[in-house]
Order: sequence, then structure tokens, then C-alpha cells
Amino acid sequence: MAKKFNLREFQTTLSQQLQAAASRDNSGSRLGFRVGNVNWLVSLSDTEEVIPVPPIVKVPGACRWFRGVANIRGNLFAVSDFSDFMGQGVTPEHADCRLLIPHHDFGVNAALLVHGTLGLKNVNRYQLRSERTTHPWVARQYADEVGADWCDMDFGQLLGNAEFLKVEAQIGN
Repeated sequence: MAKKFNLREFQTTLSQQLQAAASRDNSGSRLGFRVGNVNWLVSLSDTEEVIPVPPIVKVPGACRWFRGVANIRGNLFAVSDFSDFMGQGVTPEHADCRLLIPHHDFGVNAALLVHGTLGLKNVNRYQLRSERTTHPWVARQYADEVGADWCDMDFGQLLGNAEFLKVEAQIGN
């Protein structure tokens, strides 16, 4: 019983933080989340919401990283395991897993399964790295105050990427 209360409290707090951050100058504010062994950031304006993982219905003939579809408030969302898509292995199912839902302005009902959220981060305090990125959906790379690496996501690039949109499994793979 205590876990449900804590989960609800966490959701409420995160929702309030996202709403408060969206109402002020948030040019440096990002939502931090974990995918595999990598720290990621996403702009608050690109994010609709973050929710606990609902039941997901598998889709036959899909890539392993495409987990299936989930009914979220009466709408079907395509759920992708972002860690598995990035080649970092399947995200293990646990209570900290979340679905990261891009803003509805992107025009797709997609959701990324992530290992967990890391709260709001201010990239104005981070050092921009000049390294070349290996994926077009990595807008920038940063190092935080303790030297940890962070990838800043470009949701538009990810959601429009042909590799990400091709969810059918290849025969023989």
C-alpha cells in the first residue's frame, strides 16, 4: 500500500515541477532521464508528460525494441524501448520505469520506455562538449558539475528518423 502512495506522490510532485517550470523561463531547464547506462535530457517544451508504465500489448512481427501499444487515457500509443533501440539492451521492467511522451505538437502517439527519470536539470550549469554525435537525435552533449555525461535529445529528429519509424522485424534477424 505504501508503494502506491509513494508512486502517486512522485507523479504529483513531478507534474507540479513540470508545470511550474513550463510557466517560467526554462531555456536551460531539461528533464533528466536514464536510458541504459546513459543520462539523457529533453526540453520541457518537447515533453507532454511522464507516466508509470501501463499494460503494453505486444505487436507480432515487430522489432524487439518496439514493445507494442498502450492505451493511455483512451488513445493508443506506440511504445519503444529506447535503450534497446540504441543497442544498449532491453530495459528491465521495474517500478522506476516510465513512459516519456513527446508533446502532442509532434503529431505522433509515441512513448519512450526509459529506465527512470532524474528530475529537472539546468544545462546552463553544464559544460557543452564539442564531440561529434553518433545519432541525429542527439542535439548536444554536456558534462555536469561532477563530470557526468549527458545527451540532449532532439525529439523531432528521433520521431522523424526512418530507422526509428521502421518497427517491423527483419526476416532472419
